[in-house]
Amino acid sequence: MKFQYSMEEVFTTCRRRHNFTIVSKMGMKRDGTITALRSVAYAEGGAYTVIGPLTLYLSGAYTTLPYRIPNFKYDAYRIFTNHPPGAAMRGHGATHTRFAAEILMEMMAEELGIDPLQVRLTNAIDAPHTTVNGVHIKTCGIRQALETVGASPAWRERHARPKVQGTIARGVGIAGATFGGGARQRGHQACAAVVRLCEDGTLNYLTGATDCGQGSDTVLAMIIAEELGVGLEDVAVRRVDTAMTPCDPGSYGSRVTILAGQAAQKAAREVRRQLADFLAPVWKVPAEGIKFRSGEVTSRDDARLRMPFRKLAQAACYSDSGRVIVGTGYSENELGEHDFERGSGNSDVSYSFTAQLTEVEVDLETGIVKATDFLIAHDCGRPLHPVNVESQIEGAAVQGLGQALYEEFRMDQGRTLNPDFVDYRMPLATEAPNIRVEHIITDDPDGPFGAKEASEGAIVASPPSIVAAIHDAIGVWITSLPVTPEKVLLALADKRTREAAAAERGRQDLAKESCT
Repeated sequence: MKFQYSMEEVFTTCRRRHNFTIVSKMGMKRDGTITALRSVAYAEGGAYTVIGPLTLYLSGAYTTLPYRIPNFKYDAYRIFTNHPPGAAMRGHGATHTRFAAEILMEMMAEELGIDPLQVRLTNAIDAPHTTVNGVHIKTCGIRQALETVGASPAWRERHARPKVQGTIARGVGIAGATFGGGARQRGHQACAAVVRLCEDGTLNYLTGATDCGQGSDTVLAMIIAEELGVGLEDVAVRRVDTAMTPCDPGSYGSRVTILAGQAAQKAAREVRRQLADFLAPVWKVPAEGIKFRSGEVTSRDDARLRMPFRKLAQAACYSDSGRVIVGTGYSENELGEHDFERGSGNSDVSYSFTAQLTEVEVDLETGIVKATDFLIAHDCGRPLHPVNVESQIEGAAVQGLGQALYEEFRMDQGRTLNPDFVDYRMPLATEAPNIRVEHIITDDPDGPFGAKEASEGAIVASPPSIVAAIHDAIGVWITSLPVTPEKVLLALADKRTREAAAAERGRQDLAKESCT
């Protein structure tokens, strides 16, 4: 049975990201050190609860990263409305409060006369670090990421370039962000894997983890291939079928590479152990000294001992009366205490960190904003498939561009007025900026081969970096998204009015001084 929505049904009835109104207050010393943050979040929940409480929890939990905040208070209210329900979307929970906090930091840096990059570096956390709400960070590359974007010519030379040429104003903005990976809430959360060695030396991999476009099938097969020293083409990922494959909680929360990867790694190591145990008495060497690499099996202690992996698989499977070599594994992580009600403790295995620099052009006549360049420095531990990671980061950043400049549901009495791609605007390929990605390597101890969450957090840094760049270009702060041309023109008009009023007051004061 197949159930298929029309696009209009998707726009009018399906879940969407919550609309948030956030009221924040930040304390900062004159040197830029953050002393406290107070946030009150009001979320439009729509008609149903769905996973709204988790959204509000994450919006608070992630706010204490990636900067040191010694004092923090967060209250959240989810309001039922007659709109479609608000639920999870990429960057779940982190996008709203991070945008508010980043722009608030920018405003305070401007008021104090401090470079906004320096404010971020002053407050950036270094691992190991435990936040005021009990989130423990084992690896963190936010400082290196910020230094990477800060070293770019676009940032270093921003004051030397003319801001306005003709009707186009140009600006540069930066932002930092965090996102959790390996989400683990209540209930069954373990990923599992079964790896069977076939008689021809190939491997069948059974998993309940679903690749829904993020490329996890490729990465999980790579993990198995790496552990057994075979080619990626030798690992077959069998179709997910709940009647045959292990149970898996789902592809969400940037958890698949970390948790399903851990399970796949354990299962592959179990296959490797069984093969080594078979071969050790034949070669008369210790099992731990047998190495699997590049399609071959070798001895650490005797270079003369070697054989193709395929031959070992045949020998093991057909030995004596024959044997079945199967490895199993499941993810295990000790996260410590986690208080969902109070918002303290680790809800994730590890945390990625992102710094983004954005360059924009603002048309002063039309109010149209165009993002021309993104520089993204991203800490995902170790990127296991760099091309896949970079493409996912680029996609997330452009999705953040849509959130910042284009996407908005227009509602009237519970009805969606723009339920199609004509009236609901998203960035086209022609509107995507030039994107450069720099990897910050931190090698997390809890992820397979040092991997952490890759790319979901990249969406979080896009909107604040874009808004900061718009302010750099035209000198106005826009605190609601999306930044439409109408908002830009109204903000510019308001700025001209305030400047004219200030100039008039100055003339009046000068006239009074002349009279006296």
